[in-house]
Amino acid sequence: MTNIPAGPIPVYLLTGFLGSGKTTLLSRLVRSAAFADTAVIINEFGQVGLDHRLLGKASDEDTVLLDSGCLCCALNSSLQDGLESLYYRRVRGEIPPYARMVVETSGLADPAPLINTLAGDASVARHYRFAGVIATVDAVNGPATLDAYREASAQAALADVLIITKTDLCAPEQVAQVRTALGGLNGTAQVRLATADTSEGEADFFAGIQAAPRMPEPSAGNSLATPLAHVLRYGIASYILHVSRPVTWSAYARWVAHLQRHGGDRLLRVKAILDFADGERYAIHGVRHLFSPPHALGPAKRDAPATAIVVIAQDMSAEEIGDSMAVLDPDASNSASQSAVS
Repeated sequence: MTNIPAGPIPVYLLTGFLGSGKTTLLSRLVRSAAFADTAVIINEFGQVGLDHRLLGKASDEDTVLLDSGCLCCALNSSLQDGLESLYYRRVRGEIPPYARMVVETSGLADPAPLINTLAGDASVARHYRFAGVIATVDAVNGPATLDAYREASAQAALADVLIITKTDLCAPEQVAQVRTALGGLNGTAQVRLATADTSEGEADFFAGIQAAPRMPEPSAGNSLATPLAHVLRYGIASYILHVSRPVTWSAYARWVAHLQRHGGDRLLRVKAILDFADGERYAIHGVRHLFSPPHALGPAKRDAPATAIVVIAQDMSAEEIGDSMAVLDPDASNSASQSAVS
């Protein structure tokens, strides 16, 4: 039997609106050394253009192995079934022992339900762990697309990494404008630039991608940012919440129940790193009503950066978000820093 590394396999969600360059990026990446030992679930083989690069086939026509070592799979069942099938084929040695998984979404997909599946579905959690969202944004048409389509705004707002594509087709000033727009939409995401031929960080593509908050540079005070013009259209905003001390498990349970009751479907995504009173640090993931069990990261560190929470919500005010902090952290100021508005 193939030697299977211990621990759950990290799964990354790759999303991006129609025409954002997602398929062009993926077509190049699956042939690169960065994607060796990676399995990729894609919508259609034809779109990625794999035909002339096939090294061999697995036991069915929907799975192919590239000469780069990347395994590409066309999804023909539910995501849960597809992930489980691939895992057991990996265990049986029918396909290579991939070290990570990338799931490509369709251009019009709302990523939230897929994050729910990857982060909270019990059948998926047996073998996989949610590792983050990567979203592509077109430098040429990106700002107009974000204004016009809620799905595009949601994809960018929920991302842990934003890849600005087609930067070779724009003047530096236009790329800077896209950066600014994305900074207002998602202030905690890592931003990379890409052209048709290359992208930043491609040689070590998965380094630094994590489904946990990346804190923006601290700003003076804790006041709300000025809303962008299209906040009234979609109402999507990202809020930064700082936690002043380790939390108890009972306070955490009350906080989750409060968010579920008062936020519910308006909670597009919650992600956090929290120190608990038991001396451990945990990663927290939630989408709408569903919160996955906290994932242990190791002992809390006194000299580590302050732990914090990012809440991405639709049609929820900073006051509503801030009210939840009184449940989790009685010493909190009951206000939320609004770092992103869509």
